[in-house]
Amino acid sequence: MMASPPPPCAGFRKLGVVSGQTKEGNTVKGTRLSLHSALQQTSTGIQSLDLLLGNGINLASSILFQELDRGEYSPVFARHFMSEGVTHGHIVVGVGERVSSWLENLPRPIELNTDMQPHAEDNLKIAWRYKRKIQSRFSHSYDLSQQRSLEELKNCRLFSKSDATYKDILQYVKTVVKENEDNVVRVVLDRPMYPIEDEAKFLRFHYNLRKITAQKNVVTLCIYPTQTLSDSVTFSLDQLYNYVLGVEALPRDKKSVFKDYHGILHIVKLDNMSSFTMPLHDVTDRFFKVQRKKFIIEKMHLPPDLSETVSRSTNASSTNCASSKGIDF
Repeated sequence: MMASPPPPCAGFRKLGVVSGQTKEGNTVKGTRLSLHSALQQTSTGIQSLDLLLGNGINLASSILFQELDRGEYSPVFARHFMSEGVTHGHIVVGVGERVSSWLENLPRPIELNTDMQPHAEDNLKIAWRYKRKIQSRFSHSYDLSQQRSLEELKNCRLFSKSDATYKDILQYVKTVVKENEDNVVRVVLDRPMYPIEDEAKFLRFHYNLRKITAQKNVVTLCIYPTQTLSDSVTFSLDQLYNYVLGVEALPRDKKSVFKDYHGILHIVKLDNMSSFTMPLHDVTDRFFKVQRKKFIIEKMHLPPDLSETVSRSTNASSTNCASSKGIDF
Protein backbone atom coordinates (compact mmCIF):
# COMPACT_ATOMS: atom_id res chain seq x y z
CA MET A 1 0.00 0.00 0.00
CA MET A 2 1.54 3.30 -1.08
CA ALA A 3 1.80 6.10 1.44
CA SER A 4 -0.09 9.29 0.67
CA PRO A 5 2.10 12.22 -0.37
CA PRO A 6 2.83 14.87 2.26
CA PRO A 7 0.71 18.02 2.19
CA PRO A 8 2.25 21.02 0.44
CA CYS A 9 4.14 23.47 2.63
CA ALA A 10 2.11 26.59 3.39
CA GLY A 11 5.21 28.76 3.67
CA PHE A 12 6.06 28.59 -0.04
CA ARG A 13 4.05 29.66 -3.05
CA LYS A 14 4.66 30.16 -6.71
CA LEU A 15 6.09 33.53 -7.70
CA GLY A 16 3.62 35.89 -9.33
CA VAL A 17 0.57 34.23 -7.78
CA VAL A 18 -1.56 36.46 -5.55
CA SER A 19 -2.48 34.73 -2.32
CA GLY A 20 -5.96 34.41 -0.88
CA GLN A 21 -7.43 31.16 -2.16
CA THR A 22 -11.17 30.60 -2.04
CA LYS A 23 -13.04 27.30 -1.75
CA GLU A 24 -13.10 26.95 -5.54
CA GLY A 25 -9.36 27.64 -5.81
CA ASN A 26 -9.67 31.11 -7.33
CA THR A 27 -7.63 33.96 -5.95
CA VAL A 28 -9.13 36.86 -3.99
CA LYS A 29 -8.02 40.16 -5.46
CA GLY A 30 -6.17 42.60 -3.25
CA THR A 31 -4.86 40.06 -0.73
CA ARG A 32 -1.52 38.44 -0.01
CA LEU A 33 0.18 36.35 2.63
CA SER A 34 2.18 38.10 5.32
CA LEU A 35 5.86 37.22 5.31
CA HIS A 36 5.95 37.44 9.12
CA SER A 37 2.80 35.63 10.23
CA ALA A 38 1.65 33.73 7.09
CA LEU A 39 -1.77 35.34 7.59
CA GLN A 40 -3.82 36.71 4.73
CA GLN A 41 -3.73 40.51 4.51
CA THR A 42 -5.27 43.35 2.55
CA SER A 43 -4.35 47.01 2.26
CA THR A 44 -5.87 49.93 4.15
CA GLY A 45 -5.42 52.20 1.12
CA ILE A 46 -2.59 54.12 2.82
CA GLN A 47 0.83 52.60 2.20
CA SER A 48 2.48 54.18 5.24
CA LEU A 49 -0.36 52.90 7.46
CA ASP A 50 0.08 49.40 6.01
CA LEU A 51 3.73 49.52 7.01
CA LEU A 52 2.80 50.58 10.54
CA LEU A 53 0.26 47.75 10.93
CA GLY A 54 2.64 45.06 9.66
CA ASN A 55 2.51 45.56 5.87
CA GLY A 56 -1.30 45.47 5.84
CA ILE A 57 -4.37 44.64 7.89
CA ASN A 58 -5.10 40.96 8.51
CA LEU A 59 -8.33 39.53 7.18
CA ALA A 60 -10.89 38.60 9.85
CA SER A 61 -9.71 41.57 11.92
CA SER A 62 -11.06 45.02 12.76
CA ILE A 63 -9.62 48.49 13.26
CA LEU A 64 -11.03 51.25 15.46
CA PHE A 65 -10.27 54.94 14.91
CA GLN A 66 -10.79 57.07 18.00
CA GLU A 67 -11.72 60.66 17.21
CA LEU A 68 -9.89 62.73 19.81
CA ASP A 69 -11.06 66.05 18.36
CA ARG A 70 -13.79 67.34 16.06
CA GLY A 71 -13.25 64.44 13.63
CA GLU A 72 -11.56 66.31 10.80
CA TYR A 73 -9.15 63.64 9.53
CA SER A 74 -10.73 60.32 10.51
CA PRO A 75 -12.95 60.40 7.38
CA VAL A 76 -9.79 60.63 5.26
CA PHE A 77 -8.64 57.26 6.61
CA ALA A 78 -12.08 55.77 5.91
CA ARG A 79 -12.23 57.14 2.36
CA HIS A 80 -8.86 55.61 1.50
CA PHE A 81 -9.98 52.31 3.04
CA MET A 82 -13.18 52.28 0.98
CA SER A 83 -11.52 53.39 -2.23
CA GLU A 84 -8.92 50.62 -1.95
CA GLY A 85 -11.78 48.13 -1.77
CA VAL A 86 -13.39 49.63 -4.88
CA THR A 87 -10.07 49.38 -6.75
CA HIS A 88 -9.80 45.64 -6.05
CA GLY A 89 -13.48 44.92 -6.62
CA HIS A 90 -14.19 44.19 -2.94
CA ILE A 91 -17.64 44.55 -1.42
CA VAL A 92 -17.85 47.80 0.59
CA VAL A 93 -20.60 48.07 3.21
CA GLY A 94 -21.22 51.50 4.73
CA VAL A 95 -23.19 52.23 7.90
CA GLY A 96 -23.55 55.76 9.28
CA GLU A 97 -24.74 59.26 8.47
CA ARG A 98 -21.51 60.49 6.85
CA VAL A 99 -20.79 57.35 4.82
CA SER A 100 -23.02 58.42 1.90
CA SER A 101 -21.03 61.64 1.47
CA TRP A 102 -17.78 59.65 1.66
CA LEU A 103 -18.94 57.40 -1.16
CA GLU A 104 -19.59 60.44 -3.31
CA ASN A 105 -16.04 61.71 -2.71
CA LEU A 106 -13.88 58.60 -2.91
CA PRO A 107 -10.39 59.45 -4.26
CA ARG A 108 -9.22 57.90 -7.51
CA PRO A 109 -5.99 55.92 -7.81
CA ILE A 110 -3.22 58.03 -9.28
CA GLU A 111 -2.22 55.28 -11.71
CA LEU A 112 -5.71 55.16 -13.25
CA ASN A 113 -5.92 58.85 -14.14
CA THR A 114 -6.57 59.42 -17.82
CA ASP A 115 -3.59 61.74 -18.24
CA MET A 116 -1.19 58.91 -17.39
CA GLN A 117 -2.56 56.35 -19.85
CA PRO A 118 -1.50 56.25 -23.52
CA HIS A 119 -4.23 57.14 -26.04
CA ALA A 120 -2.67 56.24 -29.37
CA GLU A 121 -4.03 53.22 -31.20
CA ASP A 122 -0.60 51.64 -31.55
CA ASN A 123 -0.25 51.73 -27.76
CA LEU A 124 -3.50 49.90 -26.95
CA LYS A 125 -1.66 46.68 -26.12
CA ILE A 126 0.73 48.50 -23.82
CA ALA A 127 -2.15 50.32 -22.12
CA TRP A 128 -3.98 47.04 -21.54
CA ARG A 129 -0.93 45.46 -19.94
CA TYR A 130 -0.32 48.62 -17.89
CA LYS A 131 -3.89 48.62 -16.53
CA ARG A 132 -3.67 44.92 -15.70
CA LYS A 133 -0.43 45.51 -13.81
CA ILE A 134 -1.95 48.40 -11.84
CA GLN A 135 -5.02 46.37 -10.81
CA SER A 136 -2.84 43.49 -9.60
CA ARG A 137 -0.96 45.70 -7.14
CA PHE A 138 -1.53 45.18 -3.43
CA SER A 139 -1.71 48.85 -2.41
CA HIS A 140 -2.27 52.09 -4.33
CA SER A 141 -1.75 55.82 -3.95
CA TYR A 142 -4.77 58.10 -4.28
CA ASP A 143 -5.38 61.61 -5.52
CA LEU A 144 -7.76 63.42 -3.18
CA SER A 145 -8.59 66.00 -5.85
CA GLN A 146 -9.91 63.33 -8.26
CA GLN A 147 -13.20 61.59 -7.47
CA ARG A 148 -14.51 58.24 -8.61
CA SER A 149 -17.48 57.98 -10.93
CA LEU A 150 -20.78 56.41 -9.89
CA GLU A 151 -20.18 53.49 -12.27
CA GLU A 152 -17.21 52.40 -10.18
CA LEU A 153 -19.34 52.07 -7.02
CA LYS A 154 -21.33 49.04 -8.17
CA ASN A 155 -19.93 46.88 -5.34
CA CYS A 156 -20.76 49.41 -2.62
CA ARG A 157 -23.68 48.79 -0.25
CA LEU A 158 -25.14 51.55 1.91
CA PHE A 159 -27.31 50.76 4.93
CA SER A 160 -29.89 53.48 5.33
CA LYS A 161 -32.76 53.03 7.73
CA SER A 162 -34.10 55.81 9.92
CA ASP A 163 -35.45 53.65 12.75
CA ALA A 164 -32.71 50.98 12.62
CA THR A 165 -31.69 48.94 15.64
CA TYR A 166 -28.49 47.11 16.51
CA LYS A 167 -30.08 43.89 15.33
CA ASP A 168 -30.98 45.40 11.94
CA ILE A 169 -27.39 46.50 11.30
CA LEU A 170 -25.94 43.12 12.29
CA GLN A 171 -28.46 41.24 10.16
CA TYR A 172 -27.71 43.43 7.13
CA VAL A 173 -23.94 42.98 7.45
CA LYS A 174 -24.33 39.24 8.03
CA THR A 175 -26.47 38.88 4.89
CA VAL A 176 -23.96 40.74 2.70
CA VAL A 177 -21.07 38.66 4.06
CA LYS A 178 -22.94 35.41 3.43
CA GLU A 179 -23.78 36.40 -0.15
CA ASN A 180 -20.14 37.26 -0.92
CA GLU A 181 -18.15 34.47 0.73
CA ASP A 182 -15.58 34.36 -2.08
CA ASN A 183 -14.78 38.06 -1.99
CA VAL A 184 -13.39 40.44 0.61
CA VAL A 185 -16.08 42.42 2.44
CA ARG A 186 -15.01 45.78 3.89
CA VAL A 187 -17.41 47.02 6.57
CA VAL A 188 -17.19 50.72 7.43
CA LEU A 189 -19.15 52.02 10.41
CA ASP A 190 -19.31 55.70 11.26
CA ARG A 191 -20.65 56.21 14.79
CA PRO A 192 -23.41 53.60 14.51
CA MET A 193 -26.36 54.21 16.84
CA TYR A 194 -24.74 57.32 18.32
CA PRO A 195 -25.31 58.79 20.90
CA ILE A 196 -25.31 55.73 23.12
CA GLU A 197 -28.47 55.10 25.11
CA ASP A 198 -27.72 51.66 26.54
CA GLU A 199 -24.05 50.81 27.17
CA ALA A 200 -24.74 47.09 27.58
CA LYS A 201 -26.49 46.85 24.21
CA PHE A 202 -23.77 48.98 22.66
CA LEU A 203 -20.98 46.62 23.76
CA ARG A 204 -23.05 43.56 22.85
CA PHE A 205 -23.45 44.99 19.35
CA HIS A 206 -19.68 45.34 18.87
CA TYR A 207 -19.11 41.88 20.30
CA ASN A 208 -21.49 40.35 17.74
CA LEU A 209 -19.88 42.49 15.04
CA ARG A 210 -16.53 40.98 15.93
CA LYS A 211 -18.01 37.50 15.53
CA ILE A 212 -19.09 38.40 12.00
CA THR A 213 -15.69 39.93 11.26
CA ALA A 214 -13.96 36.75 12.43
CA GLN A 215 -14.99 35.10 9.16
CA LYS A 216 -12.06 34.69 6.81
CA ASN A 217 -12.71 37.43 4.22
CA VAL A 218 -14.06 40.32 6.32
CA VAL A 219 -12.32 43.47 7.57
CA THR A 220 -14.10 46.11 9.65
CA LEU A 221 -13.29 49.79 10.18
CA CYS A 222 -15.18 51.72 12.87
CA ILE A 223 -15.01 55.38 13.93
CA TYR A 224 -16.13 56.74 17.30
CA PRO A 225 -15.57 60.01 19.21
CA THR A 226 -14.19 58.39 22.35
CA GLN A 227 -14.11 61.68 24.27
CA THR A 228 -17.86 61.38 24.76
CA LEU A 229 -17.65 57.77 25.99
CA SER A 230 -17.06 56.68 29.56
CA ASP A 231 -13.72 55.16 30.53
CA SER A 232 -15.23 51.73 31.09
CA VAL A 233 -16.92 51.68 27.67
CA THR A 234 -13.75 52.92 25.97
CA PHE A 235 -11.68 50.20 27.65
CA SER A 236 -14.14 47.46 26.69
CA LEU A 237 -14.40 48.77 23.14
CA ASP A 238 -10.61 48.70 22.74
CA GLN A 239 -10.56 45.05 23.76
CA LEU A 240 -13.02 44.11 21.01
CA TYR A 241 -10.90 45.53 18.17
CA ASN A 242 -7.60 44.22 16.86
CA TYR A 243 -6.16 47.62 15.98
CA VAL A 244 -6.97 50.83 17.86
CA LEU A 245 -5.64 54.19 16.64
CA GLY A 246 -6.38 57.65 17.99
CA VAL A 247 -6.62 60.54 15.50
CA GLU A 248 -5.92 64.06 16.75
CA ALA A 249 -5.67 67.18 14.60
CA LEU A 250 -2.86 69.67 15.23
CA PRO A 251 -3.44 73.44 15.44
CA ARG A 252 -2.62 75.24 12.22
CA ASP A 253 0.12 77.52 13.47
CA LYS A 254 2.91 78.48 11.05
CA LYS A 255 5.25 79.21 13.97
CA SER A 256 4.70 75.86 15.64
CA VAL A 257 7.22 73.01 15.59
CA PHE A 258 4.46 70.83 14.07
CA LYS A 259 3.71 73.22 11.19
CA ASP A 260 4.60 70.60 8.56
CA TYR A 261 2.12 68.06 9.97
CA HIS A 262 -1.68 67.96 10.10
CA GLY A 263 -2.25 65.59 13.02
CA ILE A 264 -1.04 62.94 15.44
CA LEU A 265 -1.81 59.24 15.14
CA HIS A 266 -1.81 57.68 18.62
CA ILE A 267 -1.05 53.96 18.60
CA VAL A 268 -3.31 52.53 21.28
CA LYS A 269 -3.28 48.87 20.24
CA LEU A 270 -1.65 46.80 17.52
CA ASP A 271 -2.81 43.21 17.67
CA ASN A 272 -0.52 40.37 16.59
CA MET A 273 -2.93 37.59 15.65
CA SER A 274 -0.19 34.96 15.34
CA SER A 275 1.35 35.53 18.77
CA PHE A 276 0.31 35.82 22.41
CA THR A 277 2.15 39.13 22.83
CA MET A 278 1.65 42.52 21.23
CA PRO A 279 4.35 43.92 18.93
CA LEU A 280 6.61 46.47 20.59
CA HIS A 281 7.46 49.79 18.97
CA ASP A 282 10.04 52.37 19.90
CA VAL A 283 7.44 55.18 20.01
CA THR A 284 3.70 55.15 20.46
CA ASP A 285 2.81 58.18 18.36
CA ARG A 286 3.19 59.03 14.70
CA PHE A 287 2.60 62.27 12.86
CA PHE A 288 0.73 62.44 9.58
CA LYS A 289 0.33 64.96 6.81
CA VAL A 290 -2.34 64.85 4.16
CA GLN A 291 -1.09 65.79 0.72
CA ARG A 292 -3.10 65.87 -2.48
CA LYS A 293 -1.45 62.76 -3.90
CA LYS A 294 0.02 61.13 -0.83
CA PHE A 295 -0.91 60.37 2.77
CA ILE A 296 2.26 60.25 4.86
CA ILE A 297 2.59 58.77 8.35
CA GLU A 298 6.03 59.05 9.91
CA LYS A 299 8.00 59.81 13.04
CA MET A 300 8.56 63.47 13.72
CA HIS A 301 12.21 64.50 13.61
CA LEU A 302 13.21 67.94 14.83
CA PRO A 303 15.56 69.70 12.38
CA PRO A 304 19.15 70.07 13.66
CA ASP A 305 20.21 73.52 14.83
CA LEU A 306 22.96 74.47 12.41
CA SER A 307 23.06 78.21 13.05
CA GLU A 308 26.46 79.93 12.98
CA THR A 309 26.22 81.24 16.56
CA VAL A 310 25.76 77.76 18.02
CA SER A 311 28.60 76.23 16.04
CA ARG A 312 31.00 79.07 16.83
CA SER A 313 30.24 79.05 20.53
CA THR A 314 30.70 75.30 20.66
CA ASN A 315 34.01 75.47 18.83
CA ALA A 316 35.21 78.33 21.00
CA SER A 317 34.36 76.58 24.23
CA SER A 318 36.02 73.36 23.14
CA THR A 319 39.18 75.27 22.11
CA ASN A 320 39.38 77.15 25.42
CA CYS A 321 38.97 73.96 27.40
CA ALA A 322 41.69 72.22 25.44
CA SER A 323 44.14 75.12 25.83
CA SER A 324 43.49 75.83 29.51
CA LYS A 325 43.64 72.27 30.79
CA GLY A 326 46.03 69.55 30.02
CA ILE A 327 45.08 65.93 29.75
CA ASP A 328 46.24 63.77 32.63
CA PHE A 329 46.87 60.09 32.09
